[in-house]
Amino acid sequence: MKTYLLKILAFVIFMPSIFFAQIKVEVRKEIGENSKKEINRTITIDLSVEIDSVEMLVEKGNYKLYIPSSQLKSLVIRKKAIEYEPLKMETKQKDSTKSLHGESDVIAELIFRSNTQYILFVGVTGEEKIRKYIIKSESDWKWTTSFGANAVFLTSRSRFTSVNNVVAENKDGKMMDLTPSIMFTFMNNQRNFSPGFTGGLGFDFEELSVFAGGALGIGQNIILTAGIAVHKQNRPNTDYTVGQAIDTSVTSDNLNKMQYRVNPFVGISFRFDKNPFVAK
Repeated sequence: MKTYLLKILAFVIFMPSIFFAQIKVEVRKEIGENSKKEINRTITIDLSVEIDSVEMLVEKGNYKLYIPSSQLKSLVIRKKAIEYEPLKMETKQKDSTKSLHGESDVIAELIFRSNTQYILFVGVTGEEKIRKYIIKSESDWKWTTSFGANAVFLTSRSRFTSVNNVVAENKDGKMMDLTPSIMFTFMNNQRNFSPGFTGGLGFDFEELSVFAGGALGIGQNIILTAGIAVHKQNRPNTDYTVGQAIDTSVTSDNLNKMQYRVNPFVGISFRFDKNPFVAK
């Protein structure tokens, strides 16, 4: 029994080293010409380990791809962007006097930007199946969906009413509307405090509001926002003036009309693992 457990433990410990040995990523800082610091990034694929598919995450930058093996039979490289538009792939290789491997082993130069993914289909001598290697980079900036409320300020509550067939103005003094909202914020999720850009929609059970502005993410789960809001407000109809005599057929709906207005807003929203308004 002890021998069996030791074999399982050895297998669990040994597996990660095999997995990471298939793709080796190295980043070296060296002194180049004119005493300038240069960063050399390399990706080496070991074909001695048989796999069907493997995936690895790397940082942004330019990498030289090495496959130092005589077993290499064919190679197809496909590049695509994750979430964003595809970026141009540079095929020109730069000469370098310093290299970790012989220049004959250099297959290509891989350019990793934000959310870039390369898929390498490798054919190996003696194998019928094609191996698949996925190497990708991710951006720290991502879109985050959050739910909360926005306070819209400077909303005029003036209304026209009819008093003895004369137009009168009625004000209630309220200068703020609170609107439940869903916000979409582009921010750096790797930082506890991150500025960003935000936009969203709100609904006050009567009219739809649109929000846009800046944001500050706190601990990734709390987002403070501020900007401008565009929404409909019931405002006095400019066809009428205070003190104007009107006919008895003129109603409150005639004296006022819905108009789109732009107002400042501030808000707070929270990021949840699922939509809190959807029934379980």
